[in-house]
Amino acid sequence: MSCSRCHDVGVIFDPDSAAGRTGSLELCRCVLDQCRCGGRAPFFYFDEESRSQECPCRWYRQRLRVTTSNLRAAQLPAKFRFKFRQHLLDRAPDGTPVPRVARIRQYIDQLTTSKERPRRGLFLYGRPGTGKSHTAAIILNELILRRQRPGRFISLSRGFFHRLRDTFSEDSQQHGQAYQILERLVRATYLVVDDIGVQRGTEWEEETLYDLIDGRYGEERFTICTTNVDLEEVREISRGRIYSRLQEMCHQVELDGPDWRAEPSG
Repeated sequence: MSCSRCHDVGVIFDPDSAAGRTGSLELCRCVLDQCRCGGRAPFFYFDEESRSQECPCRWYRQRLRVTTSNLRAAQLPAKFRFKFRQHLLDRAPDGTPVPRVARIRQYIDQLTTSKERPRRGLFLYGRPGTGKSHTAAIILNELILRRQRPGRFISLSRGFFHRLRDTFSEDSQQHGQAYQILERLVRATYLVVDDIGVQRGTEWEEETLYDLIDGRYGEERFTICTTNVDLEEVREISRGRIYSRLQEMCHQVELDGPDWRAEPSG
């Protein structure tokens, strides 16, 4: 196939789908037009000689199921769960062009079409409300959809360290599993680390964050990080060891422009 709508992935995001409150992933029309099984599992049909044949849609239905599962497992916040490249905003509410959107869109195209495994991620920095988490989530969703590999989104401002610390309690259901949790994040194919710099600066939190970044650095895993704090503050975390690794792991991109959260919602 050569489909300009799904780019031969066979799966698209339909914002108007009745299957989900904010839309859902669906099979593209290019797949449905070839379907001969009527969408009935196990997705085989009988040809003119009554021989059982695998339907052309079968592989794409499996892809849809896997992609949906991977997006759910990524643990993105609800507002980012179904954000894709079409949700990149070219203009602010007042009509002002948003800087670097064209560059980020080109970067997404390169990541999702290259035959090589993505290695160098992004370090998005800038003042609050300029779309860093939104952009990071879009890139993660596009990678999960286009490259069919799992990923994770963690927010350091939403209790990440508290949940890890909770594993030290004997009453916790995840007692003693801090290492396993970190190891799974180290080995995740794609990872977004949102809000670097919000940690309280305790030695344990800095060392935990360093272990995560250093582990992904050593494994050459694709990582996107965001921060609202000044770069000088990031350089001071863990005596500069984290920032030095991020410089090699990621392209640094400043997102400036209006504070979207301060704008009226319509």
